[in-house]
Amino acid sequence: MSEFKLREASTSDLDALLPIYMDDSVNRFLNFEILTKDEFKNIFDELLASGELFVFEKNNQVVATCIVMRHKRRCAHVATLGTLATHPQFHGQGIGTQFMQQLFKKLRDDGISRIELYVESDNLNAQHFYKKLGFQLEGVLKDYFKRPCEEQYVDEYLMAIIFK
Repeated sequence: MSEFKLREASTSDLDALLPIYMDDSVNRFLNFEILTKDEFKNIFDELLASGELFVFEKNNQVVATCIVMRHKRRCAHVATLGTLATHPQFHGQGIGTQFMQQLFKKLRDDGISRIELYVESDNLNAQHFYKKLGFQLEGVLKDYFKRPCEEQYVDEYLMAIIFK
């Protein structure tokens, strides 16, 4: 029987997250390029400092990750998710759904009732996944995202889920 565990990431997770974030199928939709381990260390340190970086483990192997940035004051009920990624070896196995369900429970228990995220307009798999979880499209940021290997800019969608 497999055991899943949601926890906050630590500096010791660098090696586990590197192959997830540097996989071509994942990295294309992130806000940084394919990097060496030494180059990624700076990004990893930024991720750890900019919010709560969570990892999801299956049998002690990191299989998914996501950063949670909590808002403050009048928006203290809002959190924004970023750099959500599942290890490519585990795509299509329901792990991302289990990860999000556990993360949603933790956030709701912490008083979060609105979760936002941004997704590229050409990332159809992610959009389908988010809609399946209950996220709804709330807006479009035109020409927001630019990949260095592509000529055109890509629109970014703002999606959110509200827990009542």
